[in-house]
Amino acid sequence: MASGFLERLAEGPLLCDGGYYLEFERRCLGSYASKIPMGVLDYPEGVLELHREFARAGAEVLQAMTWGVRPMEREEELHHAAVKLAREAAGPDRFVAGTLSPFVYSGQSTWAPMTEQQQRDAQAFFEQRVGQQIGAGVDLFIVETFYSVDEVSLAIPFVKQAGVPAVVTMAYRDSAYTREGYRPGEAARRLVDAGADVVGVNCMRPWQTMGPLMYEVRDAVSVPLCAQPTGYELEPGEVFNRPLSRANLWPQVEPRVVTRFAMAEYTAEAVRMGIDLIGSCCGALPYHVRAMAEAMNKHTDLPDIDRGYGGRAASQRLF
Repeated sequence: MASGFLERLAEGPLLCDGGYYLEFERRCLGSYASKIPMGVLDYPEGVLELHREFARAGAEVLQAMTWGVRPMEREEELHHAAVKLAREAAGPDRFVAGTLSPFVYSGQSTWAPMTEQQQRDAQAFFEQRVGQQIGAGVDLFIVETFYSVDEVSLAIPFVKQAGVPAVVTMAYRDSAYTREGYRPGEAARRLVDAGADVVGVNCMRPWQTMGPLMYEVRDAVSVPLCAQPTGYELEPGEVFNRPLSRANLWPQVEPRVVTRFAMAEYTAEAVRMGIDLIGSCCGALPYHVRAMAEAMNKHTDLPDIDRGYGGRAASQRLF
């Protein structure tokens, strides 16, 4: 088991893996009808192979596939299995991250302040999931794809009480504001005040439209930063604008996977601007991560031919 995540992060940027949730569906490991995360229990050999592909590509942090797990009969079994599979692929030198996803506010839900009952339910949800994953042996938690600072602030204390770092990333779906109306910089400050060790933005946007939000985050806080853009090409003003479970999502984004070159360019800019945990989200595949690794001059088990990635991520950062 790797240790000292924050200490390692202070030595230089780390590379995360890519997207799992949509890739499970694409690989027929899970389906919307049978619940995507169930692939962990139904087809563990396929899940392990996907983790191994990201590891071979150069990922230094592997996320257990526990995103989107709602209350269910076999959830503890699923969480333990997911962490175990990620750990097997990670080996002794990579970090394994547990994952927390929203409970109250989804991308489509209508905003209203949480009721006291919703707060209690959310706290119970987060406490249980942290306990199940920490018991299986994660090194950190990536608390991701949250739309509400108020909601994610309920999750952070449980991660801190578990004694592992909390990486917290907000999602900005169709607006550059959280549900409460905070810009990314203000949201980041509030997350740090709530105990987050690393803050940033994930999903819903490619780097083209996520980058400006990350500059706001960078200018607002002094803690390490995390970025995880999508691997899909989306124009300015265009985001994942339909629920993932609807059949019309795939015709919208499936033909529009970004190139490996675009992911390498994103990585180089992310390093220059000072992002510490560099990752990717829906649509990002192992060959994208390999290009990212080579742009960072990191080891990959199966190098690409020389495409000029190496050296693009200059060691001198822009602050």
